[in-house]
Amino acid sequence: MRRYYFPIFHKGETQADDVGELFRSAEEAAQYGARVARDIASDPDCDRDADTVVIVVDASGAEVARHRVASFATAV
Repeated sequence: MRRYYFPIFHKGETQADDVGELFRSAEEAAQYGARVARDIASDPDCDRDADTVVIVVDASGAEVARHRVASFATAV
């Protein structure tokens, strides 16, 4: 299992993820990141014009995936 982190970029600022989550693969971590973005988009108070992005990075800091919250707004 490897640790992946999910910082969120919102309105020009980054909300760090100092804890992360364990996954067997980068693909599973990327799917989880998409789920986080979908959950944020489902919040009725979500500002879908804020260019919010959930970024998935591995323990070395390499970006694995990037999910724009606005892209999930129509799925809500």
